[in-house]
Amino acid sequence: MLGKTHMVIGIAAAMAVTQPETVPELVLAAGGGAFGALISDIDVGTSGSHRDADKIVMLSAVVLLAVLALDCFFHTGVIEQVVRNSGYGRIIAGILLFICICAFGKEQPHRSFMHSFLALALLCFAIGLVWEKAVVSFAAGFLSHLATDVCNKKKVRFLYPLKGGVSLGLFHAYGLANQVFFMAGCAAAALEMGLFAVRIFRR
Repeated sequence: MLGKTHMVIGIAAAMAVTQPETVPELVLAAGGGAFGALISDIDVGTSGSHRDADKIVMLSAVVLLAVLALDCFFHTGVIEQVVRNSGYGRIIAGILLFICICAFGKEQPHRSFMHSFLALALLCFAIGLVWEKAVVSFAAGFLSHLATDVCNKKKVRFLYPLKGGVSLGLFHAYGLANQVFFMAGCAAAALEMGLFAVRIFRR
């Protein structure tokens, strides 16, 4: 699947799991879900051109910057909550650990470490150091990525470092299947946004 497809599915998955009730919770769900869904594919450059991995890194950075911009313009209080709850020491430690994990994963074969439950656990631990509330959204996005990739013809090594992997072999990652998943993800995300609006209206 393309990065944009993983992103919209990750957003929909995170919103469905967390059911945000406020704007800050919505920002957290959408941002965490998108980031979690994108980060797995930083290893794509190891199986071809590094330009693909660079696109994923850039798109992930755009997601994080969007969250920061929303916080600044709409005063969602996300950054304030992060600093208040975690403190600068934990935040720095979490960011550094996250970067180290991703740096290692970027050099591993595609759909190995960065598509495993081990990577999920380590990344969630790093995210938890920064802000515990972001873990669920991030994990939902990450798992949505694995769920879509397992439908492809290339195996996913869920249990890395063990050899072997799982593939349902239903279709290739690109083409019609990608378009169908993208449209389904957009529809699901739109539905979740609609339900969020209803919950806000009823309050």
